[in-house]
Amino acid sequence: MIKTLNYTTFTLAFWGLSLICLGQTERTMGLFTNTAESFNGYTLFAPVSNETTYLIDNCGFEINSWESTHRAGMMAYLLEDGCIMRSGRTSSKIFQGGGIGGVIEKFSWSGELLWTFTMANDSVHLHHDIEVLPNGNVLAIAWKKNSAEDAISKGRDPNKTGLSVWSTLILEIEPSYPIGGQIVWSWDAWDHLVQDFDPSLPSYGHPRDFPGKIDVNFNAVGGTSSSARDWLHTNSIDYNPLKNEIMVSVRGFSELWIIEKESSSDLKYRWGNPMAYGRGLEEDQVLFEQHYCHWIEPGLPGEGHVLIYNNGTNRPDGQYSSVEQIKTPLIVDGEYPISEDGPYGPEDTEWRYPETLGVQLFSHNVSGAQRLPNGNTLICEGASGHLFEVNDIGDIVWDYINPVSIWGALEQTTSVFGNSVFQAQRYAPNYGAFVGRNLTPMGEIEINPLPSMCDITYAPTCPGDMNYDYLITVQDLTIALSAFACTNCTSDIDGDASFGISDLLILLSAFGTSC
Repeated sequence: MIKTLNYTTFTLAFWGLSLICLGQTERTMGLFTNTAESFNGYTLFAPVSNETTYLIDNCGFEINSWESTHRAGMMAYLLEDGCIMRSGRTSSKIFQGGGIGGVIEKFSWSGELLWTFTMANDSVHLHHDIEVLPNGNVLAIAWKKNSAEDAISKGRDPNKTGLSVWSTLILEIEPSYPIGGQIVWSWDAWDHLVQDFDPSLPSYGHPRDFPGKIDVNFNAVGGTSSSARDWLHTNSIDYNPLKNEIMVSVRGFSELWIIEKESSSDLKYRWGNPMAYGRGLEEDQVLFEQHYCHWIEPGLPGEGHVLIYNNGTNRPDGQYSSVEQIKTPLIVDGEYPISEDGPYGPEDTEWRYPETLGVQLFSHNVSGAQRLPNGNTLICEGASGHLFEVNDIGDIVWDYINPVSIWGALEQTTSVFGNSVFQAQRYAPNYGAFVGRNLTPMGEIEINPLPSMCDITYAPTCPGDMNYDYLITVQDLTIALSAFACTNCTSDIDGDASFGISDLLILLSAFGTSC
């Protein structure tokens, strides 16, 4: 049996009749679509230009929010304990590239600031994304400033070198509560270079002969702008505990890179643009300034594959975005296989949305995608703040536009502006963060919302889950006891159309578990 929760009230109905009389006004933000095919859960997003992080349900109703003194810089994640780990933005006279961060914050469910870490000086500055490790430490991406003299001494073409060159620095931070932390591991792209510009300088060789190294002159352009200095522009980070590997998205090279954390060695694998290491032509490039490259989590459809938001900026076919799913080659003798003169595989993607590229999807920056437990994919078309969910054949089953700009919540039916979102994450109702929490909806985020006729669809979960939150808790026991001895009731568990001792025993046997 499918259960639905309808938020329509007498008040909303009254306003609905009023709108009919006055002339219905079109909505411009918030929820547009929530079908029975969508994956019911709670979606976390941090508007890029704002200090607030929001958690909403599938009807677009606010469940919780967290206030910071820093704008997003850029990502936020909900942890199993109900805290959020969030990156914040702080300004810099040196590092002025897109995605600037500098601060990492941890807030409790109730909004208390539990921990803050700042790395924002004239030499190193955090940016874009973070990843919380199983041990509680945090992986972070940072820009590291290298002088022009240092870059030229490593074989960079002086004509492509401005005042400085920024490398990608990956850090593992062990938090020291409530402020600060220790760097317990690091990896610097600057230590893994190759160049074919000057044979008298270190790391000389043709990039095609060293696919694990980074061509210090690839995509390098002269000038003093931040885009010239930020030649790598790494914008996401992910960790695979099963392989102890780290994946980063390197927008400047239109590639994803995988490194082995234990060895801190050269690149173990790369994909997206074989021109970056001299093993391809323009027609071989697949990624175009992509974001959010990450492994699909274990237990989800496509687990172990890689999901990518391919922004499509400067794509020869046109300015079209796509979501790509690839299956990396199986490791042989501890290495990803590569032929003597060819690029890393695969040649083809496993799945792509949309199947035919077009104007229906494009974001020149930010953005991401997440595989959901039911096989659907949550997509963040970030520049326009457009969050939507598609099924495996590309039908949109949930559709939402972020109603928050730099000045806060916008008014429904007005023009939407300044509402970009770096990425969004949806969490299942049985996620540990929600156990024992008050998840009562607090209304839409936008100002003066239109009447909501949204239904949340609860598919059958497990025996004893009376309130359809995918958890067996005291709330379910309370509901069950209130229905004790009922007949022809929806509380029935054992299939005899009534609720009695046998049903109660089934519930108690599962008490404290999740579906």
